This record gives sequence, structure tokens and C-alpha cells, in this order.
Amino acid sequence: MKGRLIRSLWRRCTFLFGQKYWLIIGSVGFILEAAALATWKDWQPWSAILGGIGGSVLATVLVSLGGPAGDPVYQTFLRLGVTDFYSNRDNYPKERWVGLLRQAQHECILLGQAHGEWCADRDFSRTLAERVRAGVKVQIFFLDPTGSAAALRHNEDRERLKPLKPRIRASIQAVWNIREGLEAAAKQRLDLYVYNATPSLGLTWIDETMFVTHYLSGFINLTSPLLRVEFRPTSNTLFTVYMENVKEIRNHFSTPITQENIARYLPEDPNA
Repeated sequence: MKGRLIRSLWRRCTFLFGQKYWLIIGSVGFILEAAALATWKDWQPWSAILGGIGGSVLATVLVSLGGPAGDPVYQTFLRLGVTDFYSNRDNYPKERWVGLLRQAQHECILLGQAHGEWCADRDFSRTLAERVRAGVKVQIFFLDPTGSAAALRHNEDRERLKPLKPRIRASIQAVWNIREGLEAAAKQRLDLYVYNATPSLGLTWIDETMFVTHYLSGFINLTSPLLRVEFRPTSNTLFTVYMENVKEIRNHFSTPITQENIARYLPEDPNA
């Protein structure tokens, strides 16, 4: 137990002071304390002030050493852009999803399979129309209900959920209706796609924040893990990885939904 504690403390120390920022801060604290001790008798009250400042600086370093700043795993998550996570997507409050869309100022990308939860929210239609009219560029990607990837996932879901392909078609119908109700300028800011690729990822991308779900084979999507990922001004982050994945899906595996091909993706039963 004692050896484990020493190793943990050593790991934290080497990690924290391996960063120039904390090394400089800690050095400043020691220098101030040393100056206060050296001038304690002859330079009052300034030596006391130096000692107080130095002690506060060192206290900050010690608190940081014992807290998240000294944990390399925690800091790695922050450096990669992960600021929150849920073991189960369904644990994220349902009422917040449309709230995220409402906060969009520049761009929103929804990548998923059927987007049934979005379409079932009574505020989604109004909020989506409001955002594109306000100038927000929105792209929504549905799993292609005519493709092989949808057929595979359809077979996995059929024992526990309503069949996937009809759900995709119903959602495309719902969002297409929203788009058709927009003015010409706003309509150009709402792009719809179908993609035929491994359905392993669900993503809600609002400006510089992403909520990412990694689907698990054979499991209901609502029970999949969820990560909140923030933009970081470096290339080696998860934000960049997911951004590049969206580009790959859009450029190589997607088909835009247009007036010419929309009938192909609408419900096969007109009365459904």
C-alpha cells in the first residue's frame, strides 16, 4: 500500500513538473519563500508579504498536484478535447438535445441512422426551421435505407425495436417536409444526405462542440457510450478525427437527397 502511494505521488510529480508552466510557478514560490527567510529580520513588513505570496503560490501547486491537474490520464482527456462522457447515451437528458440545436450559431451536423429521437421531439421542427432561417448551415446524414449497411443494422435491431429501414424512411419524410416548408434561401442551408457505410458512429456537431456516440454491434443505440468533445487549436485531437471522418463519409459514401431522388427514400407504404 505504501509503495503504491509513493509510486502514485512520484508519477504525479513527474507529470506536473514536467510541464514548464507548473515548474516555473513552483520555482517562483520557492524563490519568494527563500527571499522572505533571508530578509525576515531586516526587511519587515516586506519579507512577511513575500512569505505570504510564496506560501500561497506553493499551496496552489500542492493542491494542483493532488487534484486533476496532476493526473496525467485526466489531462490527456482534456488535451484530446474530451470534456464529459456518459457510459450510456440515454443518460443524457432528452430535453437538452434540441437545446443544443437551438444554441447553434454557424453550423450543425447530425450524423446518425434514423434520427428518430430528433424527429420525435415536438420542438425539433420549429427549432430546425428557426436556426436555418437565422443563417445556420445544417447537414443531416441518414443511413441509406436502400443500402447494405442499413440491411445489416436492420437485422440486428429487429428483435428489440421497430424495423430500422421504415424508421429511417419516416424520419427522412419528416425532415424533408420541414425543408419543403422553408423559404428558398433557408432551404439552401439545410442539406440532407443518405450514406452507405459502416454505421459505427452517431454525431451531433454544434459549432465547436461534438456529442459522439459509438454504436455497439447487437446493442440498441440508446445504450451506447457518449462523449462530449470540444475543439482544440491543435491537429492531434478527437475533434479533428471525427471532423475528418464526417468529411470522408460526405465525400465518398454519401448521396445528397434532392427533388429528383427523394421518392427513393420515402416510406414504401404511403399510409405509414
